[in-house]
Amino acid sequence: MSLEAVSHHYGTYFSELSYPERRAAMRYIDVLSRRYPDLAAKATAGPGNEGTVYVYAPVPVEDDQNIALYEASADIAIDILLDTGVSIALMPGPE
Repeated sequence: MSLEAVSHHYGTYFSELSYPERRAAMRYIDVLSRRYPDLAAKATAGPGNEGTVYVYAPVPVEDDQNIALYEASADIAIDILLDTGVSIALMPGPE
């Protein structure tokens, strides 16, 4: 599947990312979907500030779940940063 074919699934601004950023965002959402399938199914990605890729996903309101999600997403983002040099941040997105 080409990146152009999946860009709609990842949101309107996905196409504004460079090829390495798109690949990193797809990997991030894929790994996130293994742990949080409901959230990752609604995730979108786009350019953020200072070269960071923002992944927007609905986050749980409950504190313990929210903390667990952000800890897991930080672990995923660190692995991707070390492998690719692409910085990714999870941002609260639409429900």
